[in-house]
Amino acid sequence: MVIIIALLASFFGFCIALYIYGKQYAKKPLMCPRKSPCETVISSPQANTFGISNTVLGMVYYVVVFFFFLYIRTGIHSALEVLTLGMIITAGFLFSVYLVGVQQYKIKQWCVWCLGSAAMATIIFLCMLKLFF
Repeated sequence: MVIIIALLASFFGFCIALYIYGKQYAKKPLMCPRKSPCETVISSPQANTFGISNTVLGMVYYVVVFFFFLYIRTGIHSALEVLTLGMIITAGFLFSVYLVGVQQYKIKQWCVWCLGSAAMATIIFLCMLKLFF
Protein backbone atom coordinates (compact mmCIF):
# COMPACT_ATOMS: atom_id res chain seq x y z
CA MET A 1 0.00 0.00 0.00
CA VAL A 2 2.88 2.37 0.80
CA ILE A 3 4.31 1.91 -2.69
CA ILE A 4 0.90 2.71 -4.24
CA ILE A 5 0.73 5.94 -2.22
CA ALA A 6 4.27 6.84 -3.32
CA LEU A 7 3.39 6.10 -6.95
CA LEU A 8 0.28 8.30 -6.73
CA ALA A 9 2.25 11.12 -5.06
CA SER A 10 4.89 10.85 -7.81
CA PHE A 11 2.20 10.98 -10.47
CA PHE A 12 0.45 14.00 -8.95
CA GLY A 13 3.77 15.75 -8.32
CA PHE A 14 4.66 15.27 -11.97
CA CYS A 15 1.25 16.61 -13.04
CA ILE A 16 1.73 19.74 -10.91
CA ALA A 17 5.23 20.33 -12.31
CA LEU A 18 4.02 19.69 -15.87
CA TYR A 19 1.14 22.15 -15.43
CA ILE A 20 3.50 24.88 -14.20
CA TYR A 21 6.01 24.13 -16.97
CA GLY A 22 3.31 24.17 -19.64
CA LYS A 23 2.07 27.57 -18.52
CA GLN A 24 5.62 28.94 -18.33
CA TYR A 25 6.45 27.60 -21.77
CA ALA A 26 3.26 29.01 -23.30
CA LYS A 27 3.83 32.27 -21.40
CA LYS A 28 0.34 32.07 -19.96
CA PRO A 29 -0.63 32.85 -16.37
CA LEU A 30 -1.21 30.04 -13.92
CA MET A 31 -4.69 29.48 -12.60
CA CYS A 32 -3.79 29.77 -8.93
CA PRO A 33 -6.13 28.50 -6.25
CA ARG A 34 -6.97 30.98 -3.52
CA LYS A 35 -5.56 33.82 -5.67
CA SER A 36 -2.05 33.07 -4.49
CA PRO A 37 0.79 34.97 -6.21
CA CYS A 38 2.14 31.98 -8.12
CA GLU A 39 3.49 34.13 -10.93
CA THR A 40 5.71 36.04 -8.49
CA VAL A 41 7.23 32.80 -7.24
CA ILE A 42 7.71 30.99 -10.55
CA SER A 43 9.17 34.05 -12.26
CA SER A 44 11.58 34.88 -9.42
CA PRO A 45 15.35 34.45 -9.80
CA GLN A 46 15.06 31.50 -7.38
CA ALA A 47 12.87 29.61 -9.89
CA ASN A 48 16.05 28.20 -11.46
CA THR A 49 18.87 26.17 -9.96
CA PHE A 50 22.19 26.13 -11.80
CA GLY A 51 20.40 27.52 -14.84
CA ILE A 52 17.77 24.77 -14.87
CA SER A 53 14.12 25.49 -14.15
CA ASN A 54 13.02 24.04 -10.81
CA THR A 55 9.91 22.87 -12.63
CA VAL A 56 12.00 20.75 -15.01
CA LEU A 57 14.01 19.41 -12.08
CA GLY A 58 10.73 18.50 -10.39
CA MET A 59 9.40 16.68 -13.45
CA VAL A 60 12.62 14.66 -13.74
CA TYR A 61 12.56 13.90 -10.00
CA TYR A 62 8.97 12.66 -10.04
CA VAL A 63 9.50 10.48 -13.14
CA VAL A 64 12.66 8.91 -11.70
CA VAL A 65 10.99 8.25 -8.35
CA PHE A 66 7.87 6.84 -10.02
CA PHE A 67 9.82 4.32 -12.08
CA PHE A 68 12.13 3.46 -9.20
CA PHE A 69 9.12 2.65 -7.02
CA LEU A 70 7.63 0.54 -9.83
CA TYR A 71 10.92 -1.34 -10.00
CA ILE A 72 11.12 -1.77 -6.20
CA ARG A 73 7.56 -3.10 -6.29
CA THR A 74 8.73 -6.07 -8.38
CA GLY A 75 10.72 -7.28 -5.38
CA ILE A 76 13.81 -7.83 -7.52
CA HIS A 77 16.29 -5.22 -6.35
CA SER A 78 19.61 -4.88 -4.59
CA ALA A 79 20.53 -2.97 -1.46
CA LEU A 80 22.43 -0.50 -3.65
CA GLU A 81 19.30 0.22 -5.66
CA VAL A 82 17.28 0.80 -2.50
CA LEU A 83 20.04 3.07 -1.16
CA THR A 84 20.08 5.00 -4.44
CA LEU A 85 16.31 5.48 -4.29
CA GLY A 86 16.59 6.61 -0.67
CA MET A 87 19.27 9.16 -1.55
CA ILE A 88 17.27 10.52 -4.50
CA ILE A 89 14.12 10.84 -2.41
CA THR A 90 15.95 12.44 0.51
CA ALA A 91 17.67 14.94 -1.81
CA GLY A 92 14.34 15.80 -3.46
CA PHE A 93 12.65 16.23 -0.09
CA LEU A 94 15.44 18.47 1.28
CA PHE A 95 15.43 20.55 -1.91
CA SER A 96 11.67 20.92 -1.57
CA VAL A 97 12.05 22.07 2.05
CA TYR A 98 14.68 24.56 0.88
CA LEU A 99 12.32 25.92 -1.81
CA VAL A 100 9.51 26.35 0.72
CA GLY A 101 11.98 28.31 2.86
CA VAL A 102 12.87 30.47 -0.14
CA GLN A 103 9.19 31.26 -0.63
CA GLN A 104 8.81 32.21 3.01
CA TYR A 105 12.01 34.13 3.71
CA LYS A 106 13.33 35.41 0.39
CA ILE A 107 10.36 35.86 -1.96
CA LYS A 108 7.84 36.35 0.87
CA GLN A 109 5.08 34.97 -1.36
CA TRP A 110 3.37 31.59 -1.51
CA CYS A 111 2.65 29.59 -4.64
CA VAL A 112 -0.09 27.05 -3.91
CA TRP A 113 1.07 24.83 -6.79
CA CYS A 114 4.62 24.86 -5.45
CA LEU A 115 3.35 23.98 -1.97
CA GLY A 116 1.36 21.13 -3.52
CA SER A 117 4.54 19.84 -5.12
CA ALA A 118 6.33 20.13 -1.77
CA ALA A 119 3.50 18.14 -0.17
CA MET A 120 3.96 15.37 -2.78
CA ALA A 121 7.72 15.29 -2.10
CA THR A 122 6.97 15.02 1.63
CA ILE A 123 4.51 12.16 1.10
CA ILE A 124 7.09 10.33 -1.02
CA PHE A 125 9.74 10.86 1.67
CA LEU A 126 7.43 9.54 4.41
CA CYS A 127 6.54 6.53 2.25
CA MET A 128 10.23 5.82 1.77
CA LEU A 129 10.81 5.96 5.53
CA LYS A 130 7.87 3.63 6.16
CA LEU A 131 8.98 1.21 3.46
CA PHE A 132 12.65 0.98 4.32
CA PHE A 133 12.77 1.55 8.08
